[in-house]
Amino acid sequence: MTSLTITIPLPPKEVRNNWRGHWAKKAAAVKWYRKTTNLHAVYQLAAVDRKFWKKAKVHITAYFPTARHLDPTNLIDALKPAFDGLQDAGVIENDKNLWPERPVIVTKDKNPRVELVITEEEK
Repeated sequence: MTSLTITIPLPPKEVRNNWRGHWAKKAAAVKWYRKTTNLHAVYQLAAVDRKFWKKAKVHITAYFPTARHLDPTNLIDALKPAFDGLQDAGVIENDKNLWPERPVIVTKDKNPRVELVITEEEK
């Protein structure tokens, strides 16, 4: 089994499903988060010679700076642009076959971030 670890920033508030703002701000935030994840994944893949995975699971660990944080389902929803960025980078052939596991949430961390561990699954 092969895996890949990618560290990305926490999702911006504009990509959250319940954010109520102008559609153009949301679109810009989604585009930025997708591209950021894509670049982080391409950087990690630079040393690895391999092809697209057909199916994979992703383990999510989110580190928040305060005790306030997203609940697990909203966190997974906010990471949808990141999953699209993984597809753009060539980690997985189609993000519909990328299955998130229950996220681990850490609070009061001095380095807020999201760590994604993507593991290839058998076909």
